[in-house]
Amino acid sequence: MDAMSLPANRHCSIARTLAVLGQKWNLLLLREAFLGRTRFAEFQRIGIPNATLGQRLNDLVDAGLMERVTYQEEGERSREEYVLTEAGRDVLPVLAALSAWGDRHRPQETGQGVVYAAADERPVHLEFRDERGELVDQGAVTIIRGPAYHAALAAAAGRSAGRARGAGHTS
Repeated sequence: MDAMSLPANRHCSIARTLAVLGQKWNLLLLREAFLGRTRFAEFQRIGIPNATLGQRLNDLVDAGLMERVTYQEEGERSREEYVLTEAGRDVLPVLAALSAWGDRHRPQETGQGVVYAAADERPVHLEFRDERGELVDQGAVTIIRGPAYHAALAAAAGRSAGRARGAGHTS
């Protein structure tokens, strides 16, 4: 059985996100895109093998996080560059959270590898806020199952009950 078909995974936004972002190269390519890289040769600088780089860029395009845009420099043949889409830009808080965790739990003596900053270069950080916009301490935040998970369980229970009633039926 495919683990993603289980209700605990199929109805979990974390599991669905990992299906797209779970490859380390995908996250590093997105980091590079946020740093302004758009071209195949620029992405190669992270040490990814060319075949893997091509596949991962295709995966990010197929998942809707990047799009191919044709460009042509004067006197050169046309080429493609990879540009973040809205969905790709929405990954920024994920990268910031990973960076914050790494800076706290896997720090480097030389400091942060990347810093998240406002347009005027003031450092920024992630935080939890409730629906009213009030700050919530991270220690007070828990994860609970959402409505999609409970609906799936109810539907599965209904199907099981229907099969059980049908099993005892004779003609």
